[in-house]
Amino acid sequence: MTDVIQNVEQLMVNAQKSLAIMRNLSQGQVDQITESMCLAGLAHGANLAEMAVHETGIGKVDDKVVKNYFASQVVYDYMKDKKSVGIVDETDGVISIAEPYGIIAGVTPTTNPTATTMFKIMSALKGRNVIIFAFHPRAQECSAEAARVMLDAAVSAGAPQDCIQWIEKPSVEATNALMKHPEISMIIATGGGAMVKAAYSSGHPALGVGPGNVPVYIEKTADLEMAVSNIIASKTFDYGTLCLTEQSVIFDDERVAEKTLRLFKEKGAYLCDGKEKAKLEQIMFDKEKGVVSGQIVGQSPQKIAQLAGFSVPDDVNLLLVPLEDIGPKDWMSHEKLSPVLGWYVANDNDAAIQAAVAQLEFGGAGHTAVAFSNDETILEEFALKVPAGRVIWNQPSMHGVVGLTSGMVPSFTLGCGARGGNSTTEGVTFKNLINIKRVARRIRPDATGE
Repeated sequence: MTDVIQNVEQLMVNAQKSLAIMRNLSQGQVDQITESMCLAGLAHGANLAEMAVHETGIGKVDDKVVKNYFASQVVYDYMKDKKSVGIVDETDGVISIAEPYGIIAGVTPTTNPTATTMFKIMSALKGRNVIIFAFHPRAQECSAEAARVMLDAAVSAGAPQDCIQWIEKPSVEATNALMKHPEISMIIATGGGAMVKAAYSSGHPALGVGPGNVPVYIEKTADLEMAVSNIIASKTFDYGTLCLTEQSVIFDDERVAEKTLRLFKEKGAYLCDGKEKAKLEQIMFDKEKGVVSGQIVGQSPQKIAQLAGFSVPDDVNLLLVPLEDIGPKDWMSHEKLSPVLGWYVANDNDAAIQAAVAQLEFGGAGHTAVAFSNDETILEEFALKVPAGRVIWNQPSMHGVVGLTSGMVPSFTLGCGARGGNSTTEGVTFKNLINIKRVARRIRPDATGE
């Protein structure tokens, strides 16, 4: 334990020296650094994706390449023309001055290791912060390589040598020592519930995430062809590792459900029967902890079926399971983090929306909900009633949430607000990692008329 403390202390000494330099950078210098990191992320994205899949055994290489592109190019495009140094705005006589938060602690997951690392680095350095990582132990090598790629690019563009650091020997003790260190200014925590809770219990400001048990409501007026294609594109991406993808489809009409299930089957889905569903439930969850089992996260439909004791054809892209209920009475309505999708038929519109509410309350409150409909009134009713921080209409959840098909900000850290035990409902960006000093001009006379 003494060695752990000493190692963290040395990281802090290095970080403080680098922070003193970062504080004095101009906007032009910051933008040059972030551009350099963006280009490095693009150049190394394929190699990092291969490393991530090889080390963790989770997801698809091609899709992780896309994630790395998003974390570098898309995030850079969002931030490149935005101010983050000095005076950044003046409205109604109030001048906003941006200052760095300081030393950021970054905690990253095994499901999305390299892209999350790059995203957090881009966001931290855009705000002139420095960042120290505690990587997931099962993704240490690929995460460290992502950080190294970004560090080399940042330093080559004028950033100080230790603006990006990481714990070399991962452990729970080291992560806790980092998060609880008195010189940490902010924690960005992406990962499991226990780790996020530890971040919020550290005594420091923290930006965390919550689980994403995302319901998708296919209302009777929806364009079914579009809905099915969109859901498959989102749910099968990287074998369903992203918490923002659809977990159960909810219908309000039996005939619409039948048509939609036929479309799913035509497009590569496998419709499980009751016996296969029971076998899946046995291997997919740790019910004592209330979470999905790690053995199936980000695995192919074929491997998941094999683990459950049955087989599916090689061209199957998704497993569809019937739900008897939404909530704790049917565990297959829980978050699944895999290409396994539940489906449920409610009696009518009101019951379908209530089922979506129940699904979010069953382990996904505050995260995301999706609806497909050509009835604007129903879409609005759905949005008003679901306990979600993000509501996506008529588009794939993943693409909509990260801003590829919508106006949402690009982010890999999605707050779930008070419902999800988080401090924000926003998709975290560099703006969450700068302090704003406000200077007020006098714009009206005081009470004496002077």
